[in-house]
Amino acid sequence: MLGMEFKLNRERIEKEEKDKTYKNMIYSLDKYFRKYGFDAYEEDDARRYLGHDHPNDFAYLTLIYSRLHRTRWFMENLNYWYLLNSDEKDDPYDFDYEDYLSVLLKNNKLLWLDPKNIKPKEGITAI
Repeated sequence: MLGMEFKLNRERIEKEEKDKTYKNMIYSLDKYFRKYGFDAYEEDDARRYLGHDHPNDFAYLTLIYSRLHRTRWFMENLNYWYLLNSDEKDDPYDFDYEDYLSVLLKNNKLLWLDPKNIKPKEGITAI
């Protein structure tokens, strides 16, 4: 199973964002992921979107990733952002985490990321 997980900095959004609220951001993200067949889940303060083992899940995640990493309000408010993958495991919920922010950093694509916001998820080792 494939999916995405990220956490937005709610405190920063509520304090500094003028055009969007945290609730509006989550609504927009949920709607966008739903368009491609991903279900939304809340995990602590993080948002997790999971596919349904559809053959196009990877292609859809690539489209979503491509759009989100160029979306200013999303990138400015990220604490962490992971690709979730359990395709080669017996348990579909035993995910490997790939750190998207590290990938973007290696490719110098962090246009609007505020380094003060980055706070990796505790208890996991991302590749």
